[in-house]
Amino acid sequence: MKFLTKILSNGLRILEVPSSDAESVVVDFFVKTGSRSETLKENGISHFLEHFLFKGTKKYPTALAISTLIDSIGGEMNANTGKEHTQFYIKAASKHLPLIFEVLTDMVQNPLFDEAELDREKGVIVEEINMYKDTPMYEIENVLERTMWPKDALGRDIAGTKQTVTKFTRGMFLNYIGRHYQATNMILGISGKYHGARLNQLIQKHWQKYPKHKAGGWAKARDRQTAPRLAVEFKQTEQAHLALGFKGFAYNDRRGAAQSVLSAILGGGMSSRLFMEVRERRGLAYYVRASGGSYQDTGMFNIGAGVQIGKINEALKVIADELKKIKNQSVNPTELQKAKDYIKGKSILALEDNQVRLDWFLERAAFYSKILAPAEIFKKIDAVTTADVAKVANDLFKNKNLTLAIIGPYKNKNQFKKLLEV
Repeated sequence: MKFLTKILSNGLRILEVPSSDAESVVVDFFVKTGSRSETLKENGISHFLEHFLFKGTKKYPTALAISTLIDSIGGEMNANTGKEHTQFYIKAASKHLPLIFEVLTDMVQNPLFDEAELDREKGVIVEEINMYKDTPMYEIENVLERTMWPKDALGRDIAGTKQTVTKFTRGMFLNYIGRHYQATNMILGISGKYHGARLNQLIQKHWQKYPKHKAGGWAKARDRQTAPRLAVEFKQTEQAHLALGFKGFAYNDRRGAAQSVLSAILGGGMSSRLFMEVRERRGLAYYVRASGGSYQDTGMFNIGAGVQIGKINEALKVIADELKKIKNQSVNPTELQKAKDYIKGKSILALEDNQVRLDWFLERAAFYSKILAPAEIFKKIDAVTTADVAKVANDLFKNKNLTLAIIGPYKNKNQFKKLLEV
């Protein structure tokens, strides 16, 4: 899988992932800023910008003008925000590259930030926050991260709070963009079918003379956990939701490949250990999953489940027993190979999509010391041994590193304290 990368004189990185058998092209602006780059008063502003940049530009002054134009070519446009990134993309038939490149560029370089649109969008985002609050399956991860990093920007909700969002002003957006939406802090990604010469013309026209300024930074995670933590949010539900988290590894940590294999063994697919023990053999949960995620200076390994209200203690005990087992008993070679093949197979299927393929390389260009193609990552996965899995499990699953978050109809959280042990 080929990729090309270069950096313009103003610091803007260009990332190309060409695909000769595609008929579409994706243009993506990836900004290395998210909720952890915000001040406390700005909490949620990165996510708000994800909405706001679609509301009108110098050339396309309304949201309707932008959406009508993209709809008229059968294109797709969207955006997303994380703790450490915000990205905007438009995807269309390859012949429309000049149009979607221009529209997306105008959104990033010349947003109007109309006051009336700002006031309207506040209501939209408050309702988005309400939606997540009313959906415990999604909200549980927010509860977990708030408890894992209680005084750090990393622990704040990406969408912000109703209190912060409703106080945003046009000046705050201009200040935030001025600090973070700089060429040195952005990656322009293109994937799919396109003519390289035409792309270079567009880059020269719209970005070569874009000014170079230093971008703002992000707040490092300073929390130093020394004992298990517990957060229980009362909510009258028909299902209890739990998230068992452990502080994990940063992007460039050498244990990343082994952590991926560990998460596949525990929660990858319907034959994984947790799925079999919690759901299939005991019927305690509808969903159960395990995954490892990274940030620039830390990470998190998360086990989540939606379980029967009256059997949450049993579910937690089963999960804890599985973590103890994988710490102390070697994974057999057959199970180890199955986990590796699961990771590679799922990755190959996902990477058939140009957008997913571009996202793969964007993340690596933004946060890793070296960009590795999928085949190189697969070699690292293949090199993982049973001893590597055991070591990573023991590095992660420590009582002092444990945080448990629960949403459900529980008024007394003391019943869960005795279960905070792995």
